[in-house]
Amino acid sequence: MITQDAFTIGKMVINSVLSKMDLIKKSRSRFITEILVLFLGMRGRHNFLQMSREGSRNEKSFRYQFEKSFDWLSFNRNLVKQYGSDEVIIGFDPSFISKSGKYSPGLGYFYSGCKGSYARGLELGSFAALDVSQHLAYHLIASQSPSAKRDRINETKTLVDHYAELVLEYSGQLKQVSDIAVFDAYFTKKKFVDIVCEQAGFEMIGRMRDDANLKYLYKGEQAKGRGRPRKYDGKIDTKNIDKRRIKLVVENEDCKIYSAIVFSVGLKRNIRIAYVEHKIKSKIIRKIYFSTNIERDPEQLLEYYKLRFQMEFLFRDAKQHMGLEHCQARSQNKLDFHFNGSLTAVSVAKVIARYGKERKARSSVSVSDIKTEMQNRNLISRILSIYQIDHKLTKITNAYRNLLNFGKIAA
Repeated sequence: MITQDAFTIGKMVINSVLSKMDLIKKSRSRFITEILVLFLGMRGRHNFLQMSREGSRNEKSFRYQFEKSFDWLSFNRNLVKQYGSDEVIIGFDPSFISKSGKYSPGLGYFYSGCKGSYARGLELGSFAALDVSQHLAYHLIASQSPSAKRDRINETKTLVDHYAELVLEYSGQLKQVSDIAVFDAYFTKKKFVDIVCEQAGFEMIGRMRDDANLKYLYKGEQAKGRGRPRKYDGKIDTKNIDKRRIKLVVENEDCKIYSAIVFSVGLKRNIRIAYVEHKIKSKIIRKIYFSTNIERDPEQLLEYYKLRFQMEFLFRDAKQHMGLEHCQARSQNKLDFHFNGSLTAVSVAKVIARYGKERKARSSVSVSDIKTEMQNRNLISRILSIYQIDHKLTKITNAYRNLLNFGKIAA
């Protein structure tokens, strides 16, 4: 992949999205463009001191601007609407943020997937738009979790309650993107599912425990006489399902998918399940995926759930290239601005990498290459300005383009 003039494309993308937003001042619009472009091209740590070195403002000005609020959800929703495909679903996933010090708001003990244990730091509850056609995740909004210790905020409230409140809070704007939401197995809890489906109005796709308590639905003739009609026809042995009632619908080289409408005792509702036998080398791994929409196609159900993993790449790129964990502020507003700005910069980089391609087409995307080109441009422009050389001169145009691609992985 060779992306020429990522700087110009990036500014055009950001400005086109900002132009669709209401009630945003020109000065604020200029700063959002400036900071996102700066995130894309900065070297070293993404803190206020480094921003003042590479940006056009002093450190105090950056701190002041970060304290002011910005509607990141509207910005990213418009970004997805303009540059995403027509088939998009919502994904949610918490992400651990390492943070040293004693006075950061929200500091607590949260689960870290990298460490495989609980660790001291911060946590983000992040929503993303998962583009089915492009097979990419675009950031929507991230909200910092309150201080907690091992999934509990206090004696009466857990982190699951907090996540459910986030879904309700943002449901109005999120449903303008999609009414299908994907969550991992941790969120398969009745109180969470009820809020997501009944109050927020989403179709929820998730994964059940391997030993989930499920029952077959009774489809035979009802006994005559008094008494409640029979609803269920025995418990499902998840290690040995009845393949006459949970029928094979898809078989390929990677897996076999069996599906049926069953009753979940834990969720107290009928659900559509996709019982999948994954073929991994010489082993068969069995997993149970579900949708609260009993009409959902089981193959599509599995595809949507697997797409949730694209959020991991979103967090990875933000941490490796956009300084997600570099903010040294103690203000809640500054932290919120930094986290959302960092994740949004990754989405902008993906749009730049895909620029000129069809919206439904899949393509390779390297955030690292966009970052490299932007850094090369900053350094070359600084050198040329010192020697008062115009890079548009015919003699150096080709050399300038070659230098922009220096160090790229896919160049």
